[in-house]
Amino acid sequence: MSSATPQKGRSERPRSWARSLSPQGPQLIAPASARLVYGSLTLAFLLGLLPWPVDWRWLTPDFTFLVLLYWNVHSPHRAGLGLAFVLGLLTDVARGVLFGIHALVYVAAAFVALSVRRRLENFLPPGQALQLAPLFLGKELAVLLLGLAFGQKVIDWWHLAAGPMAALLWLPVCLLLHRLGGRPPAGPAAAQDK
Repeated sequence: MSSATPQKGRSERPRSWARSLSPQGPQLIAPASARLVYGSLTLAFLLGLLPWPVDWRWLTPDFTFLVLLYWNVHSPHRAGLGLAFVLGLLTDVARGVLFGIHALVYVAAAFVALSVRRRLENFLPPGQALQLAPLFLGKELAVLLLGLAFGQKVIDWWHLAAGPMAALLWLPVCLLLHRLGGRPPAGPAAAQDK
């Protein structure tokens, strides 16, 4: 009977050292709604169709690609390789370039983003922008080189500036879509430090 008493005492003690393996409370974030994902991608696509001034067109980032990468990182079950391919084809049609160039580049970049998304989730948006900056620049370079390889006569290398501009816009896009999706603004890395 005396052996039963310590066991009862052990079960009543709170386990402050034990943590749950699954997130609890505010750390548990609901997945993004389909309306938010597809609506933001549609809005980004339409934003890319706006008649930007010719003098500034080389600095205009690919908004569709920017938002696609955001959803690849933060909601991969809603934005995968198939969606990247379809958005790439739509971008090719909208820009009047060789059919399939943007589709190929979007799928390759989405694959890279999906491959490193677990690592990217541990960074705040500025850190994510630094990690994704080579991908943004590589996308612009790949589109220019594929255009050159498939017969485009004139290449404007100034369009490479759209890659770093997209990296600069990553922070405001993340903050906006975090707020619309109901995510905490600080990110998971800051929640673990507290």
